[in-house]
Amino acid sequence: MVNPFVRKFVPLVNFLIATAALGFQVGVLYPWHHQLEQRFNELEHKQEQKLEDYHQTKMQTMKNIEEKLLTLNVPKESTTSPK
Repeated sequence: MVNPFVRKFVPLVNFLIATAALGFQVGVLYPWHHQLEQRFNELEHKQEQKLEDYHQTKMQTMKNIEEKLLTLNVPKESTTSPK
């Protein structure tokens, strides 16, 4: 059988541990969550900017390739005119 003193002591210990855990969550984890969210938003913005830059570079490269292909496909003018 469990000592009556232990029966009264265990709920108190449980309450103290739960209170300490709640204090840690409110005092440390919750502000840290906001800091992480802010950094995540900054990272997301940087990633979007890099993707936009990559897209612009890719489109410019494709445009340059098209221009070079068009110059290669242009028929050369002959010096003699067909009759």
